[in-house]
Amino acid sequence: MSDNFGQAYENLLSFIRDNSEIEIQESVTSIPEDVRTEFYLRFNAARATFIEHKFPDLLNRANELRQHYAEAEQSLFGCISWEESPEASRIQRFLRNVSDSMIRELYDPLFDLLKGKETIDGFEQAGAAKIASVWPNLFQGGYEKWVVLSLVKLLSPDRILRVDARTLKQGERAKSAAYAPWDDVPIPQESAAFYFTQPRNTILAAPDFIIQSAKINRFVGIRSEFADGLYKGLNPSQAREWLPLDSEILSLLGNGPTLVYLADDPQQIAMIADVTRFCRPDLILWCINTREMEKTRTLELLVRADDRIAPRIGSMGILTEPWAGLMPDSRIRFLEVGFDATQLQEIVRVLLAAESPIVNEQS
Repeated sequence: MSDNFGQAYENLLSFIRDNSEIEIQESVTSIPEDVRTEFYLRFNAARATFIEHKFPDLLNRANELRQHYAEAEQSLFGCISWEESPEASRIQRFLRNVSDSMIRELYDPLFDLLKGKETIDGFEQAGAAKIASVWPNLFQGGYEKWVVLSLVKLLSPDRILRVDARTLKQGERAKSAAYAPWDDVPIPQESAAFYFTQPRNTILAAPDFIIQSAKINRFVGIRSEFADGLYKGLNPSQAREWLPLDSEILSLLGNGPTLVYLADDPQQIAMIADVTRFCRPDLILWCINTREMEKTRTLELLVRADDRIAPRIGSMGILTEPWAGLMPDSRIRFLEVGFDATQLQEIVRVLLAAESPIVNEQS
């Protein structure tokens, strides 16, 4: 146990001893309202001290990411703001307040310690394991959001459109694909407010936003954190190619790709999936945290996804740091970006050079 955490933890124990009305036992937790604020100040200080001294490198990296993300967000002030989502986003919370986001993971372990369910050593092991388990997804998810906002800036948006796919109403329940209802695909509308993370109970999967890009003179739809729809789209665009949304594609999409769509008309990319179909993207971006992601397995995933989904103009890996020994590939390219947004210009060049999708005449 570090001296710093030990001191913060002893401060917490001392407060509990001095306030006999506080009762924390194996099956009872009672913290009266008049001492609750002071209790949690000490409780949170103990958690924060543990992380500061156990994971200083992670905190430094997280705060660097948070700073770059905040700058990217500020650069789009007036173009994109985040509407309060029905569901809390762990990644958004992480980018807003790194320390607060990470200490949440120590809530149960520290109470287990106070209740005598765990020893100091056990708490340190359990706490370290909790932080280590959530850190890679939080960092990668935050990095993806920075990449997306930085790319939007480079695309020089004239307008940004929102697709208001509705969520399930109170009392409605999701049904199997065979019995799922039908609903019209919404019409994209100009907006400045968007969801940071799309609600999970949205009936049709839509882009996070659609950009009218002055840089490439087209519409660009972007979707991160993919989730399929719950209904069937009644009038999806016939200018796109639709794939059956089987378990393999769902599994691949669950590994965190950013889907990019090009269109001459925003309605063509207003729906990217319903409960049975998935719209083949033009480009897939994979944000890769090279410190935590195992190289061989990651490359295998990219190859499988590119082969199975076959984005029209290929896939691009966006690297937080260089990865030695990457072989050139005609379908999968890699960009050593870090936090240098100018390196994302290559994506803009690729989109600019791409031909328009061929209209699919089949119904």
